[in-house]
Amino acid sequence: MFCRLSFLFFSLFFCSISFARGGVLVDTTANSKMLSEVFVLGNSGIKGNSSLVDFDGVRLLAAKKSELIVLSKLDANLANQSFREVFGRTPGLHVIESDPSGFNTSIAIRGLSTNRSWDFNMRQNGYDITPDPMGYNEAYYTPSFEWVEKIEIVRGAAALQYGPQVGGLINYVLEKPIFEKRFGGEVQQTFGSFGLNSSLIKFRSGIKKLAFVASHQYRGGDGFRPNSDFNSNQSYVRVDWKPLADGLFSFELTKSNAQAQLGGGISEAQFTLDPWVSNRARNYYYSHWLMPVVKFNYSPSKLFNTQIQIFAIQSGRSQLGFTKANDVLDVPNSAGNYANRSLDRDEYTSYGAEFRSGLSAYNEKWQTSAGLRIFRGNMFRQQQGIANNGSTYSENLVDPKFPRSLNFVNQNFSAFIENSLSISPKFKLAGGLRYEYILSQGDGFLDINTKFLSPDRLRSFILWGVGASYKPTSALEIYGNASQSFRPISFSDLLPSSTTDIVDLDLKDARALNFDLGIRGKIGNCLRYDMSVYFLEFTDRIGNLSMKNSNSQSYLYRTNLGSSSSKGIELYAEMDPISILHGSSRYGQISVFVSVGLNNAVYDNFPLTSGENLAGKKLENAPQQILRSGLTYTYKRLSFTYQTSFTAESFSDAQNTVKPNPTGTIGLIPGYTLDDFSFTYKYRKHWLLKGSVNNVMNVSYFTRRGTGAFPGYGILPGAPRNVSCTLGFTF
Repeated sequence: MFCRLSFLFFSLFFCSISFARGGVLVDTTANSKMLSEVFVLGNSGIKGNSSLVDFDGVRLLAAKKSELIVLSKLDANLANQSFREVFGRTPGLHVIESDPSGFNTSIAIRGLSTNRSWDFNMRQNGYDITPDPMGYNEAYYTPSFEWVEKIEIVRGAAALQYGPQVGGLINYVLEKPIFEKRFGGEVQQTFGSFGLNSSLIKFRSGIKKLAFVASHQYRGGDGFRPNSDFNSNQSYVRVDWKPLADGLFSFELTKSNAQAQLGGGISEAQFTLDPWVSNRARNYYYSHWLMPVVKFNYSPSKLFNTQIQIFAIQSGRSQLGFTKANDVLDVPNSAGNYANRSLDRDEYTSYGAEFRSGLSAYNEKWQTSAGLRIFRGNMFRQQQGIANNGSTYSENLVDPKFPRSLNFVNQNFSAFIENSLSISPKFKLAGGLRYEYILSQGDGFLDINTKFLSPDRLRSFILWGVGASYKPTSALEIYGNASQSFRPISFSDLLPSSTTDIVDLDLKDARALNFDLGIRGKIGNCLRYDMSVYFLEFTDRIGNLSMKNSNSQSYLYRTNLGSSSSKGIELYAEMDPISILHGSSRYGQISVFVSVGLNNAVYDNFPLTSGENLAGKKLENAPQQILRSGLTYTYKRLSFTYQTSFTAESFSDAQNTVKPNPTGTIGLIPGYTLDDFSFTYKYRKHWLLKGSVNNVMNVSYFTRRGTGAFPGYGILPGAPRNVSCTLGFTF
């Protein structure tokens, strides 16, 4: 069914190009204008992604593959953080779906790691939201999608300006205060399946030189499995002060607390009998995040802009539970008492500053972006604490001393410069350099009697990138780029995720080289497209090997798995067939989109001591096809979207094990197809009604096999069919 639907969309896509060339195309150039982020295409049914502009004052994105998602254009389930819908038009983006409400972002592209998105540089309003300069500890905080106005994505070439992450940049852009706006706000209330309850309240106001916006969201529910209830509170405040016509001070404060019960992973046999069964009733996860930020933007002229931001992160996470494999039942002993639980706890204290400036000269023929970043991240990790044997969340310990206690510090200084030069009105060259200085230090002990072997290391290096862009018309661009990136060893790489795993202490840093070549553009108001090919070479890649000990028990060995390469095609196209055929219609507009990611990600030559070679093996959690297509119909104040998503099978380990082991931690991850329906209705100026049905066909599926006690050993199932409804009021 999906293949037939995708074929139909492809046919419509190519037919629309031919039809437009036949003379129906209407020139709307005179009515178009350039905004700071996107092209305004006119009034059509197209609601999808667009690309970021080449230069926005302090950022230079010429010749890079970029995407801009405007959430207000989507009918997606925002209250419950539906990543599959929000990123539905982003080709090749792999989403891990085991979290009941999207607390943690776990996404990846091009065969990279999905583990809490650590191969992306994750930002909010342009500043880091991860407490480590190298991206760890990952994205334990994700802003509520009900706050987010836009999501900016820049693929691998973003490494020059934003850091060495191989995947590129994801930046959540939240609502800005508006000057001279009277006091107002909005409230939204959502109810849904499995006890979902989400409440949002937002206030905004502005007078002359001062403006603010403040939001709070509560989200809670029972979860789609037994023992998986959750709740979170997120607050956000931004105050803007404009003392000068050319200067703007901003203060932002974000606070988040989240707690979730973890039902644990399940075995293959359990998944077959009941895919949403639970193995654990006493396991929990908790996180807290506090981020104050001060910014100053100064734009004395159209030619020069500068930005300074100072930020801090005070955060942490805790994991509590029974940590045995899922074939060991968590049941009381003969005396009626449960076993003591284990407590792991991290505390993060980070702060930094970033300076950026941009210069446009010679009638915009020469554009430059340059910047500096200083970042210090401290992680204090305590593990394997002996906690109580209760069934509720509590961090009280039976023995106050943690067997494992570690302190890690990463200090980073980086500087970059990137230039673009217009050789002609249609052809542009871009290139730049980034310097990285990293000092990593650590001390502590792995257990009572074993001191941690310090990973202290100092390294510095330079990354380079080049690109070119050719625009034969204002609506067509051919672009290409090549850029280096870097994946340093994180402290988590040096620590086993479970008591059975083993880590190679001779781990090396990994490096990557990324190439993009693509074509993007639009045809009038009827069609938007972005088609590209890519090649990603990753050397000294870190991953897991499935091994057996002397007792024939399986365990994972974490080591450098040699080099890998990923190559493929990323295609996004969206069209409005009514605009093509009739120009406009009193019966509404239709938008048809297709998003295709074809990825061949394999290990290159890598001999093992056992005599086996991983050459030709597929990368872990790297599906070869990710296909999404959908249709949006809009009529006056009503719109609805139906989306179909197909994700091909993938492997959970580097040896491409097909047959699962008894606990389900290793084995094939089968492909799956999911359907989602959502609608939006706006009544007059003030009322909003939204609804969604996710996983319409109630498919049993999973996207991940857990290899540690948290969130659980074995299969971590995705959500069954679920329904939600949102009522909103704006005042």
